[in-house]
Amino acid sequence: MSVLDKVWHLYIGQSWLGTLTPVNVDGDWVVAEFAQGDAWGNFAPWFVNSAKAFEEGDDEGWQLVYGQLSAMGIALVADDGETVEGPTVITNGDTAWFAV
Repeated sequence: MSVLDKVWHLYIGQSWLGTLTPVNVDGDWVVAEFAQGDAWGNFAPWFVNSAKAFEEGDDEGWQLVYGQLSAMGIALVADDGETVEGPTVITNGDTAWFAV
């Protein structure tokens, strides 16, 4: 199965942040619908700040915030059990872009 044929669940440690349902590919990025999970509110500011820095082209700011998310143990887990440790995920809370 390809990345597009799976539903992915975003975790930091044991905290479920949300579900990513792929809808398209944009270059190296998979574009997905994002449904917020139980722990989204705890981590939302980190993702909002990293998305803002990324959109503004502030690579240093993005690296700083996203590096902290990565250090917390970000992972994607597919419905079939495939796990990707340390993926790049950018989300504004409704849409997500990720690379595995």
